[in-house]
Amino acid sequence: MIGLALALVPTAAQAQAPDAGHKAEKWPYALPILGDSLAERGIRFPLPFGLGLNYAFADQPIEISRLAVGVNDGEMHDLTNLIVFDDLNSTVHALNFRFDVWVLPFLNLYGMGNYLIQAETAVSIVEPFAFDAGATQSGYGGGFGLTASGGAFGFFGTLDLNWTWNKMENLDQAVGTFLLTPRIGKNFGKFAGIEWIFWVGAMRQSIASETKGQINLSDAVEGAGDGSFQQKLQTWYDGLPPGQQVIVGGIVDQIQSGRPAGDTLIRYDLDKAIAYPWNFLIGSEVGLTKAWRVRAEVGFIHRTQFVLGLNYRFGGFAAGP
Repeated sequence: MIGLALALVPTAAQAQAPDAGHKAEKWPYALPILGDSLAERGIRFPLPFGLGLNYAFADQPIEISRLAVGVNDGEMHDLTNLIVFDDLNSTVHALNFRFDVWVLPFLNLYGMGNYLIQAETAVSIVEPFAFDAGATQSGYGGGFGLTASGGAFGFFGTLDLNWTWNKMENLDQAVGTFLLTPRIGKNFGKFAGIEWIFWVGAMRQSIASETKGQINLSDAVEGAGDGSFQQKLQTWYDGLPPGQQVIVGGIVDQIQSGRPAGDTLIRYDLDKAIAYPWNFLIGSEVGLTKAWRVRAEVGFIHRTQFVLGLNYRFGGFAAGP
């Protein structure tokens, strides 16, 4: 339970879908494939290569369905039927670096590197007694994805899929995340020399369910540093029937004998899920020049997220004669 961090690093939308209805022109670059023939039919494309830097923020509720805990080198104990959670929430601040290429007019491929500046998990527990727990940690990782796009009647549509794996400080293994993001938008052309693109969409997020890790008790549980948590724990334990004391006795004994709390290591093994996988999106891209683009996207309803990105596009190698 303690130290869980969701590795949500949503990438800025690749909103520059092909745009039809323009004058025929010659496409000077080798990519995307078929770009030259479609440009002759009045279809415009973004420059084929892109480098992007994105800041991402996400705040969302989570669920825990199974929990096992061990103290120091002691055996693991299943506490699923003893612990009752109230609020479970994860907040992430992250930076994302992205390289992408349009290999076909309707297909963009990209790779990502992630740095999670701060991932915070807040856990409120009501049973067996009320206390708050959680952790703040950083991490790093990366992944890859693809964006399929098309357009009709002056609008464009994109479908983005990406997979990332992010290693957090207090977790034994990287957390895998999958994002599925459909969007529909429109390029409104240039006003005051700036290109304006807007879209709406939705995002579905799923994460690897099993999480294992470890953290010091004083870093994870409110009141552990001054001993108030240990007092609550002992009072609860003393009121249990003998049969139930046997189940949790090993954990309680090791926590009470492990003072100061900073010397007590909590090991955890849990299954978690996102409480609401889907949320809605509104976004915009501003084309300052053909090369420099600024993107922003806001997510809402159950999951709050914000992405702000700067993208530089370039042509790469020229097409052959």
